[in-house]
Amino acid sequence: MPSIVENIKTNISKIFENIEKAKAKSIFPDRTVRIVAITKNASVDAIKVVYDLGLRHFGENRIESILEKSRSFSSDILWHMVGTIQRRKIPDILSVCSFVDSVDRIEVGETLNKRAKEKGLDKLPVLIQVNVSGEITKHGFSIEQLDEAFDNMRCLSNLYVRGFMTIAPLNANEIELRKIFGTLRELGERYNLRELSMGMSDDYEIAVEEGATEVRLGRAIFG
Repeated sequence: MPSIVENIKTNISKIFENIEKAKAKSIFPDRTVRIVAITKNASVDAIKVVYDLGLRHFGENRIESILEKSRSFSSDILWHMVGTIQRRKIPDILSVCSFVDSVDRIEVGETLNKRAKEKGLDKLPVLIQVNVSGEITKHGFSIEQLDEAFDNMRCLSNLYVRGFMTIAPLNANEIELRKIFGTLRELGERYNLRELSMGMSDDYEIAVEEGATEVRLGRAIFG
């Protein structure tokens, strides 16, 4: 049976290969695609394997888990907050996260800006979460709300809106996925935002073909 190191090494090698193949099929063959390793179900030992293989961007949807796991790593690891944000936990988020990828309400953006200013953090990188699919179970701004949300967010002086993030529905077919990811790409072009965080373990190749600059992978790495 392969060891955890061999398994993860094989998985990451395959992911890089798949990304390159997907880029070759896209209209952005030279676009850099960042991998954010989602550590929700991963042990510290498994995360260390990924770190030792060269990845530096890691993400979690619970700040408590990031705080716990971050104690085992040096400061060059870059944590992404990718889950729903509770405003009362924003000080904890800012204490450890380099990126906040799930700003889904104007109030969250305003509180992030306020706390970042108090902490002396200038231009905290954030993504605006867009509910492209319209699912009621998904967080994020609807496309109709985006003009107002973007106008508000770009006026927050201590935030840097680097792009958009979306989550596709579970078990969506390829046609649906391409529509969702393609729509986010078009929104990025409309608002002149280059960074697009879209695609997870089951659909990241399609996301890359449609223009993703960042994919969030958990099971594909650690499974």
